[in-house]
Amino acid sequence: MDNFKSQYKAALFDLDGTLVDTIEDLGRATAYVLESYGVEPKWTVADYRAFVGNGAKKLLDRAFEHKLSDDELVKALDLFREKYNELLLDHARIYDGITDALNTLKGWGVKLAVVTNKPHQSAVKMVESLFGKNFFDVIIGASEDTPKKPDPYTANLALEKLGCKADEAIFFGDSDVDVYTAKNAGAEAVGCSWGFRSFECLFSASPSVIIDSADYIPKLF
Repeated sequence: MDNFKSQYKAALFDLDGTLVDTIEDLGRATAYVLESYGVEPKWTVADYRAFVGNGAKKLLDRAFEHKLSDDELVKALDLFREKYNELLLDHARIYDGITDALNTLKGWGVKLAVVTNKPHQSAVKMVESLFGKNFFDVIIGASEDTPKKPDPYTANLALEKLGCKADEAIFFGDSDVDVYTAKNAGAEAVGCSWGFRSFECLFSASPSVIIDSADYIPKLF
């Protein structure tokens, strides 16, 4: 669109619960680790939705009800990563309307980034498998030596790589963690109600707006 004009030049997206529904495989991998430690899995899909958002280590800590030592948690995390990488794409699916919305933004020249607490290699594999290589301009996942969301580090890194200022970007996410990340980075915060967190959880973080369909994404530009 040649006459496209907007103050927003970039769209940053959380991955799990925002672009892609991954909860079934995250839950399966967590249950596998619990069973490996002799713990009978008791959590529901709703429980796993509440556990995710702050990285795999936090997910496991919550699933084990904070009963593992630091050393045990590190070993459990290694086991989780190994299992989850096996399951990564088994049930993962792009949410309805996401691809059309992203294609619209790309057609307007809006730069696209994924900013996630999922481990970086897993994030790249998932995004490139589901959306294709080079569909997103930047993909930034978590690593051991960098802060995780809601720290703005990864969002700021994405903005730097995109060549955009914070006030030129909208950050889309399904959790309070994403809203706080956007605010901490100085970007516009948009809550996506179709993901893992409840509307009440999103509302409590005070995003600029909460949308209930991917069809609304282009309308914000």
